[in-house]
Amino acid sequence: KEEIRAGRSIRQGIATGYRKGLTAIIDANVVTIMTAFILFVLATADVKGFAFTLGIGTFVSLFTAVLATQAILMTMAGSRTISSPSALGAGGKRRTWRFDFMGASRYFFSMSGVILLVGALAIGGRGLNLGIDFTSGTRMTASLVQHASEAEVRSVLTASGVVNPQIQEVANRALGSQVFQISAKELQPSKVGQVRSNLQARFGLRSFDFTSVGPTFGKTVANSAMVAIIASLLVISAYVALRFEWKFAVPVLIALMHDLLITSGIYSLTGREVTTATVAALLTILGYSLYDTIIVFDRVRENVPRMPRAAFSQIVNRSMSEVLTRSLATTSCTLMPILALLLFGGSTLKDFAFALLIGVASGAYSSIFIASPVLTHWKEREPVYRARRHRIEVELGHVPAYAGAGADVEPAARKAARRAGRLTAPEPETVSAAEFEEMKRGIQEEEREPSGSTSTLTKRLAHTSPTTPAPARKPASARKPAPARKPTPTRKPTPRPAAGEDGTDQRGEITRVPDDVGTGQRGGITRVPDDSGPYPAPPAADTPDADGFTRAPDVAENEGVSPAQRPKRPAKSRPRNRRHGRPR
Repeated sequence: KEEIRAGRSIRQGIATGYRKGLTAIIDANVVTIMTAFILFVLATADVKGFAFTLGIGTFVSLFTAVLATQAILMTMAGSRTISSPSALGAGGKRRTWRFDFMGASRYFFSMSGVILLVGALAIGGRGLNLGIDFTSGTRMTASLVQHASEAEVRSVLTASGVVNPQIQEVANRALGSQVFQISAKELQPSKVGQVRSNLQARFGLRSFDFTSVGPTFGKTVANSAMVAIIASLLVISAYVALRFEWKFAVPVLIALMHDLLITSGIYSLTGREVTTATVAALLTILGYSLYDTIIVFDRVRENVPRMPRAAFSQIVNRSMSEVLTRSLATTSCTLMPILALLLFGGSTLKDFAFALLIGVASGAYSSIFIASPVLTHWKEREPVYRARRHRIEVELGHVPAYAGAGADVEPAARKAARRAGRLTAPEPETVSAAEFEEMKRGIQEEEREPSGSTSTLTKRLAHTSPTTPAPARKPASARKPAPARKPTPTRKPTPRPAAGEDGTDQRGEITRVPDDVGTGQRGGITRVPDDSGPYPAPPAADTPDADGFTRAPDVAENEGVSPAQRPKRPAKSRPRNRRHGRPR
């Protein structure tokens, strides 16, 4: 859409847009593939299937985003299916955000700090409700036929010899309306059988299943989850530092930790159980949050060379205003299926969807309002951007939120001053061949005249003022009426002296007659006959002299002579239209 709004055709806009977005698409999907690979290698068997599906889905998504969708759009544009920019959402004028994101960063930091503080207090006070995947124990799920309360179910479990059971009624339409999830310390199979018999005798059972996890397996699952998260953070940081800059990796890590802590705090506040599905969701959150952050950072990297005189905060503000709409649209499209899973999915999918819902919303927030401000505050300390900011403050008095429009962004005052000197500089003086000959004759005349007078042509070419200063102007009362100006007599051109019998030209000396100030008559150039004798006639053009040089035709002699008229070419006959009789 940006390329079409810039003036390109639909096909050119599609091709250019995909070419420019290829880097960001590959970077974001490569990170997701790395996360899926780490999950597949380090996670438990339950998560390996999810990791495999995530990796295959990412490969397919990368193929469709780069090749399939581009081919479909190009085919539609070629078949006139997409005939106007409005079909791609690029018909109207682009609406950009004008919010000062970097100026309001302190408010975003304060809000995130409050949320993180509440989450940290909840984790420190209540802790996380770890499932039996991380702690040893037995989990039983019983669907009862008759109506029962938690107290009645607890009495049956106590009579069966279960100590301190944790009972939770869950909603599962597939199993029925009376479904209880029971967690306790690790029980022997005989004890589990006794509990099942007592529940069947008291309330009746539609279904009953259980899972037992030993302490060794639970510790292994917990360790593998921690290793997977740490390995993902390290791989993501290394990739971002390689593709962008090492200073870009630190804000990415801060944003990812921000998302993990917020998700953990909400889990602690709500008391939801942390399972292996939660770990898979957390790693998926890392990939999605990084995907959104890379989109923003890629636009920042693209705008840095376009704005060579802007402060870094202005670059980030412009980048944020350009990608914010796209980020909000992507987040909204991602949250829709997650909400569907949370509302209509099973118990395992609901845990996974709940973690994804919190993480995706937090990731979209952190990529825009946490990672970018952190990067800005760090990059502004560099000498280059510090000098830019100081220059803008000196010239404008403050640093505006957005720089001027255009690629070469700089303050208007500095740009005008710099361009004024370049565009208004005088061009070098040039003369034609005829003016050069006239200037030579004027110099020869000056050499023959008394010192102190200068020809008009020499004054114009040399940009010199007359040597005689202009007299002071008298007041109007002391002025005498100017005499009536006589008409200037028309001077006939002096005929060229005829050549003598010996072929010589009788030439005289050229003198200048000064202007008569009293009468108002202008002077001129006259020829005084020379009695010393005829000058030798110049050799004719194209005739070599004694030294072997050929004389070029005199340009001054040819001035005023019209060139020979060339015969006009006959006009070609144009074919006529048979129906209307008009030329085609």
